[in-house]
Amino acid sequence: MTIDRVTTGPATAGTAVGYTVEELARKVGMSARNIRAHQARRLLAPPVRRGRVALYDDSHVRRLEAILTLQRQGFNLVSIEAMLGVRGGDDTPDGLTAMLQRLAAERPALTHALTRHGVIGRAPDGTVRTVRPRPLRAALDLHRVRMGTVPALQALSEVLDSVRPLADELVAEVTARMLTLAPELGGGGPRPSWSDGDRETILLTQGVVNVLTEAFRLAVEHQAEAHIAGLLEATGPRPTPVGDDALVDRG
Repeated sequence: MTIDRVTTGPATAGTAVGYTVEELARKVGMSARNIRAHQARRLLAPPVRRGRVALYDDSHVRRLEAILTLQRQGFNLVSIEAMLGVRGGDDTPDGLTAMLQRLAAERPALTHALTRHGVIGRAPDGTVRTVRPRPLRAALDLHRVRMGTVPALQALSEVLDSVRPLADELVAEVTARMLTLAPELGGGGPRPSWSDGDRETILLTQGVVNVLTEAFRLAVEHQAEAHIAGLLEATGPRPTPVGDDALVDRG
């Protein structure tokens, strides 16, 4: 989704304000190298060229300030791309946005936990928005088995608490093993430019994420059906939850 829609387009000719990359860097408190890196990742629109000079405008200032705001909240660039990405519109339904706002007001501790895990976040204007829609929707889909919104989101938060230390360990071990099996991934030779190294890091990161995600999905699918059926049989029928559904807009 796009939170910062007004800052995603390129600078237009004739703008009243223009900054060189060095001036922009001083204005927002970010290195010129990082500005160029954000531009390479398409987090930042390209500048307008006037002759040999590349100029940025106030839309670039607002965009970089939004990125810095989210970084100070602890979000990495992958999460920031999800929040401020290049898509043209906000694809979060109004009902979900409203639910997140009520959750922040009524359950601040749970909201903080989900923010800490990068599931949701606050935009620069203070609005609570989705950062990772898939885990959020997976939890909310539990209403199909009569699980209320708050218990479902609490379960998601607790699962993330449990999985995070394991993820830290697996990422380190799997990445080290990949580098052992394929030493060329380490890029021992000189690289032509900083952008090549950044691209290799992004690709390897996504590769590790994909392998671990699918391996964990496969392992869970193999075990879940039998275990869950056994637990349900042992505990018997459960009452329909009440009270928490007030957070969900049923339309």
